[in-house]
Amino acid sequence: MKPCALLALWLWAGAAAADVSAVRPLPLVEGEGTFAQDSAQAAPAPGVRRGLRRGNVHMELWGSDIQLANLAVKVGGGPLYLTLLAGIEPGSRNEARFSFGLGVGGHVVLSHRFWLDLDVTGGAVQPVQKPLEGDGGNVLGQARVMLGVQVLPRLAVFAGPTYNMWFVWGQPDFASVTRMSVSQSQPKADQRIQHWPGLQLGLHF
Repeated sequence: MKPCALLALWLWAGAAAADVSAVRPLPLVEGEGTFAQDSAQAAPAPGVRRGLRRGNVHMELWGSDIQLANLAVKVGGGPLYLTLLAGIEPGSRNEARFSFGLGVGGHVVLSHRFWLDLDVTGGAVQPVQKPLEGDGGNVLGQARVMLGVQVLPRLAVFAGPTYNMWFVWGQPDFASVTRMSVSQSQPKADQRIQHWPGLQLGLHF
């Protein structure tokens, strides 16, 4: 199966699991430092602001130090969410790569226009040429902080730092998967661990 088909299937599976067509957007109601879903579509009580980020399913497009183009489906309209993510890094025949992963996180509304997402994700990076083959494997773990600025009810710009760990065993496909400087250790002769701080910038729908 070609890499683009793998990425499309991965994200389609996330959207299908969320049953996007059947989702009814639920507003977020702000309380004393907590947030709860109000199933009624009535107007909020006097003095209570309605969070701008509404709905149970969201999508994100962003670029990072690891890959130029990334896409995620976030499922969850309350304080917790599940994210399915995939990305691709163009390059020469031997350097082009793609990734896929899964994560969980929390969403906090800071004010009428500002929110904060914090999550941890795990996945793998594969070469575009002959993916899921070879004598080795890898796992990419990330801790991400995303500060969002809501410009429209269904559009936000976000940016934030990440901390990344890439564990590789066997014959690696790449020397590194980031544009940043890395710290590296080698627990065994056929294993290596790289970790580094990174950045990301994108759009949230």
